[in-house]
Amino acid sequence: MKLTDKEILDFVRENLTLDKDKDGNYTLKEVSCDVEGHVYGDVGGDVGGNVGGDIGGDVVGDVGGHVVGDVLGTVYGDVYGDVVGTVKGDVQNDVEGSVKGNVIGNVGGDVEGDVYGNVVGDVEGDVEGSVKGNVYGE
Repeated sequence: MKLTDKEILDFVRENLTLDKDKDGNYTLKEVSCDVEGHVYGDVGGDVGGNVGGDIGGDVVGDVGGHVVGDVLGTVYGDVYGDVVGTVKGDVQNDVEGSVKGNVIGNVGGDVEGDVYGNVVGDVEGDVEGSVKGNVYGE
């Protein structure tokens, strides 16, 4: 089904807030609808819903739910849910859920759930669950 120009314009007005950066490039300031595809740029604000894929960069803030994929960068906050993939970076604070894969990086706080793979890094706090794999750190 092909969308009309009016439908596209109405959608943009209702769901997107646009702006220009200092170089005159368009940026999205707010998205008020679901994204059923990929985001190839950075997200500089909060994600109020779920991320159903991999996070290829850093999370500068908290993850308030589950990640059903891998975290390939650093989390500069807490993870309040489970990670169903692998964490391939540091978590600066606590992991309050379970990690179904490996943790390949350091955790600056506590791990309050189970790690079903290996921990290849240091955990500065307590591990209150089980590590089903090996620990290659402190």
